[in-house]
Amino acid sequence: MLPHAVLTADLFHVVQLAVKAVGDVRRRVVRARYGRRGRSGDPEYGIKGLLVRNLEHLSPGQFAKIIGTLDRDRYGPEIAAAWIAKEKLRDALNLRARITGSTPCERQVRDRLFSFYDWCAQHDDIPELVTLARTISRWKNEITAAVTTGITNSTAESLNRLAKLEARLAYGFRNPLNQRRRVRIACTRGYRRRSRTATPAAHIR
Repeated sequence: MLPHAVLTADLFHVVQLAVKAVGDVRRRVVRARYGRRGRSGDPEYGIKGLLVRNLEHLSPGQFAKIIGTLDRDRYGPEIAAAWIAKEKLRDALNLRARITGSTPCERQVRDRLFSFYDWCAQHDDIPELVTLARTISRWKNEITAAVTTGITNSTAESLNRLAKLEARLAYGFRNPLNQRRRVRIACTRGYRRRSRTATPAAHIR
């Protein structure tokens, strides 16, 4: 029906896969080191929140804390490799125009994805990275299209989440009309707030 349509991946979920891989590696390494789950007081547990943050949002002190923790013993390099893989994948996704201000070409995106694949191949003894690389490889065309076109379904997903949340808050609706009204109010709340703060002079011609 739509012969010229292009499939794109949701980049939020692509990053989510990489973040999950980092968490899986950290949990496996902690269990191998201590013979139990991580707990407060463990060095690795102390940086788990920092590992999922974007590299550019880390302060110098936070970055030094990650490096110091992962360089402490032989268990850290596996976590570090997964963390670097996450950031290499983000490097490819960050080429999109919303971040750089210019539309990237397909070759640029594929070159950065290749850097991610190469890093995972160098650490193919880490099963979580192998799984992540295979998943990204299966969706490479859709990911490339999402980066080059900048198309995302994030707005639709956020509205869908609001609709589900309203249904839960109301403990179910008996009147479909009331349901539609409440969902519409919830989904247009931001728009109506911006309309109220607009200056009256903007509407005078």
